[in-house]
Amino acid sequence: MSKVIIEKKAGKNGIGAGVWNLGAGRDPFGGPTREDIPILDRIALLAEAGITYIEAHDVEISAADVPQAKKLMKQYGVKMGMYTPSFFAAPVFKDGAMTSNDPAVRKHALDNALRAVDVTVELGAEIMVFWNGREGFDFMLAKNGQESVRRMIEGFNAVGKYALKKYGKKSPRFAIEPKPNEPRANMYLGNVGEALYLISRLDKAVQPLYGINPETAHSRMAGLDYLWDVELCLEAGKLFHIHLNSQDTTRYDQDLPFGYTEPLKDLALCVALQDSRWPGILAFDVKAPRTDRQEDIADILHTSAANLQRLWKKALKVDRKRIQEFRKTQRYTALAGYLAECLY
Repeated sequence: MSKVIIEKKAGKNGIGAGVWNLGAGRDPFGGPTREDIPILDRIALLAEAGITYIEAHDVEISAADVPQAKKLMKQYGVKMGMYTPSFFAAPVFKDGAMTSNDPAVRKHALDNALRAVDVTVELGAEIMVFWNGREGFDFMLAKNGQESVRRMIEGFNAVGKYALKKYGKKSPRFAIEPKPNEPRANMYLGNVGEALYLISRLDKAVQPLYGINPETAHSRMAGLDYLWDVELCLEAGKLFHIHLNSQDTTRYDQDLPFGYTEPLKDLALCVALQDSRWPGILAFDVKAPRTDRQEDIADILHTSAANLQRLWKKALKVDRKRIQEFRKTQRYTALAGYLAECLY
């Protein structure tokens, strides 16, 4: 299948998706419902689904896998759009990585992060994402919250200084991915505002390297509006990456197809991204559900991409002058009606 192209997209065109999007159907209550496809074999499946930029964790494509991964990426005409260290799967990170109360674990986390910087560069990705999945707490006073903030500042500073020293202007940029809960009851860096605050506390030399990777589902889990989160990142100049999906209210993290639950808001998101001429990769973080058969595992990507193309095309036709007039006259209900007209 040819690569998915987004009409009149500024900067990087083509779609991003993670190798983890095509999992075996596991969830916290049950084991796999499909054959577990070897990670490197998923590169071909992503390419066949029209993906241009693939994404992976360090536990999926390790440093040892880099030569074979690069060979396959070249063979199937895909690029590495984003790489990320896993700070949530290994038992050693059961109580956090950068914020662990055990200094040996914090040292191990930093070593993993620095290794991931090198692999990011080797694979040709310009962005490395930090989703610090177990940074947080389940019980009150289990951690000193103020000390935890300082530990994260120390950790992110160390990663930034390492990257600048070794790669200089060719250093990758780092995008922090907020999430309010799951797997911890309460997670640090739970929303875009917290992540932006943390970046403001980093050393001035490394601050330009750090931005945000907002995810639709994570914002909705917190009861927040994803479009506003994205606009806040845009205003701050910190929208480094983006993860698109859908979320059915404030439930567990669902990673549903993009454009499924709130298409009107997704249309508005496309308008905002177009107007800002955001140059980054439009990437999905979706999950093939347990109910899909092996032969249908890529439906989640086909559906998300088709929805994005449709919504993006409709957004291009939205009359910006009419939006400005609605704002000027404060006819917000009429504006809502106009957007619905554009969508339906």
